[in-house]
Amino acid sequence: MTTINRQSPEPTGTKHKIAFILSRFPSYDETFILRELHALADKLDFVIFSLRYAVTGQIVHAQAKDLLGNTLYLPYLFSLQIFIANLVMLLTRPLRYVAALVKIIARDLPCPEFLVKALVFFPKSVAFARWAEKNQITYLHALWATYPASVAQVVKDLTGIPFSFMGHAHDIYQDTTGLAEKIMAAEFVSTCTRQNKDHLLAIAPKAPPEKIEIIHHGLDLALFQSPPGKGNAVYQILSVGTLQDYKGVNYLVDALALLKTRGITFHGTIIGDGPMEQAIKAQIARLGLTDCITMTGPLTQAEVVPYYRKSDVSVLMAQAEKHWGIPNVLIESLAARTAVITTRFGSVEELIRDGETGIIVEGGNAAALADALACYYNDPSLRQAHAETGCQLVMEEFDLSRNIEAYRKRFCT
Repeated sequence: MTTINRQSPEPTGTKHKIAFILSRFPSYDETFILRELHALADKLDFVIFSLRYAVTGQIVHAQAKDLLGNTLYLPYLFSLQIFIANLVMLLTRPLRYVAALVKIIARDLPCPEFLVKALVFFPKSVAFARWAEKNQITYLHALWATYPASVAQVVKDLTGIPFSFMGHAHDIYQDTTGLAEKIMAAEFVSTCTRQNKDHLLAIAPKAPPEKIEIIHHGLDLALFQSPPGKGNAVYQILSVGTLQDYKGVNYLVDALALLKTRGITFHGTIIGDGPMEQAIKAQIARLGLTDCITMTGPLTQAEVVPYYRKSDVSVLMAQAEKHWGIPNVLIESLAARTAVITTRFGSVEELIRDGETGIIVEGGNAAALADALACYYNDPSLRQAHAETGCQLVMEEFDLSRNIEAYRKRFCT
């Protein structure tokens, strides 16, 4: 591991060294985590502990490349390094070792899948605990409430190093096995919406409200700045996200076909890849839209930003049962003064206020989406007003520098 060059080191005084625990780093679609880590690199001394290696061949964002030198990867179960670390910990701290293992079993027993994965990660957690002590780690922060938080709790149980974690989406909604115990053991829990905070407090009613802190996923707003009014000769419609069925891109394509029948000239851009890619391409061809829709495939964050800046409207036809929190694509769109059309799900209405900062339509309803797109096409002043109001909200609540300062204070207090 190498050290990241920092322009603004941590203030003098007590030395803090933080370890961020992630399921996998780098990860192409976790740009919100990457932004925060990269910004914190100028303020904190930290390492990244990645439970798994990065996917071979995936796009690696430039900011992630800057952090790879400070990322620790450990082998899985059957390696000499892991075996020695566990043997040493078992011999030197037998009670803590056994207690940590028993705690995992008792906590995750109601969910066999959770239990099996937690047990698979246990030997690596022990090895990381030993590494953390040797390298004078003073604080742990897990990014996701599932296995990263479980690993952080094991390290705390073995070493006493305090931990916190972030939870904001599927990790706090789909299966909450063991989540209450993690909340109670953590120093604090960060989440990105008021709805999430209420949900976490309901799961752990004994936790004091101040333990759950709302910290929005911030943006470097200067990167997304776009002047009011796009001035496009052709109506530009954007979709950014993985091509999964629950993203609803197929409904967007159907809506664009309806726009074409109404005589509206437009160009659609679909950014991303995924299991629906071939089906979407076939749908575009079948509907005769190949001349007015471009599919770019996956792009780096730096490559996506210009599309936000030039687009008139950004669309996310998300399925409510598979989305939680506030999708970052909506925040990024408004930061670039791009109007938003989306569905009602999760905490989206904390950002998209129907008729004020965007338009909300019924999920799975291509006709309703076509009507909303036509509304924005026919009334550019309304489109611009919604985008401007949304941009002001993003500037007030989603500024990266302000939000990471909240983390720095928590980690170093």
